[in-house]
Amino acid sequence: MKSVMVHSYSIKELLIQINKKRKEGFKPTMAFVYASVSHNIRKLVAELSGYPFMIFGATTVGEIFANEEFGVNSKDESIICLLLEVNPKAVGIKLFQTEDRDAFEMGQEVAKWSKSKFKDPAIITATSGLLFDNDAYTQGIVKAGVEYAFGGLAGDDMILKDTFVFSKENFSSHGVIALAIDREKIEIVGSRAFGWAGIGRERIVTKAHKNIVYEIDGKPAVDFYKSYLHITSADMPQTGIEYPLEVIMKNKQVVYRAVLGIDDKAGALIFGGHVELKSRVRISAPRGKVIIDHVTESIIQAKKDANDFKPELALVFPCCSRKQVLGNFTIDEVTAAYKAIGAPLVGFFAYGEIGAFPGGYGFHNETFVTALLREKE
Repeated sequence: MKSVMVHSYSIKELLIQINKKRKEGFKPTMAFVYASVSHNIRKLVAELSGYPFMIFGATTVGEIFANEEFGVNSKDESIICLLLEVNPKAVGIKLFQTEDRDAFEMGQEVAKWSKSKFKDPAIITATSGLLFDNDAYTQGIVKAGVEYAFGGLAGDDMILKDTFVFSKENFSSHGVIALAIDREKIEIVGSRAFGWAGIGRERIVTKAHKNIVYEIDGKPAVDFYKSYLHITSADMPQTGIEYPLEVIMKNKQVVYRAVLGIDDKAGALIFGGHVELKSRVRISAPRGKVIIDHVTESIIQAKKDANDFKPELALVFPCCSRKQVLGNFTIDEVTAAYKAIGAPLVGFFAYGEIGAFPGGYGFHNETFVTALLREKE
């Protein structure tokens, strides 16, 4: 599994760099392309359609890449393209339209497609559409028998209007793109890092439906945030992103949920993922440098648990909220990940993260998800 990076601030320059790498003898079979919505996505797809390799693409809230040539980078309003030489019989890409589709059933359809291609698949996926139920989508994938799924929600530079996924054939603002990987040919190891610390005593969710929490301890959920943080409706959801909800589910697993909005009339909080009824919750805050240390620790532990796994490539999907909280220290987190991985990495800041693998819940907010890949000989 060989890879080269191409980075640019225009579609024209991107194509020049791709053509240069191909003339130098690099023969990619697929590419990961992550782009800011400041670029014309329709034009980008049209230009990429002429190449003989597959495309897995998404729009972002910032682009991340690192290798020996470029060093460690966290950019905005650019395009990053990782060209990859990998066994074409070990991968497959398909774009699915999700408009007016049930998200859980969509996840099952994606899983069924991947299992039709490979006996034991893993899935890398990106989704578009701000109202798409990514939690249900991830549950659909896992319930259909795919244990390993990684990815992120496409972004739009925090404009919160239109996000896109794309292949070489098409693009969609209401779709999912899926990369099926044959685990018999490519090994994959996952990790997820949090770094948040719950504060205050635990409360009980007493009324909730999917990603909307109406009551906590029998009182309006919105009052829980307002009274604890001494804020008003005008401070939300920004404050709710910086202070996510720590959710301890009935099976003892922990996830973090970002507040995306409030419904003052219903007294409800709208989160980026499902919050289980009767789960124990409390507000959490970043633990300073620990938020970065947890990324290092999670990756090192994942490699150790997989018999000192030595990856050839890493795909990373950190939440855009981490970028907001860390500010100028964002590059330090990417650097920590790169050092712990020991291989090239590419990724984007996402509106939500998918990290489903044995031992943990699949859909996350506020999290740094990593997929480590290595092609079998």
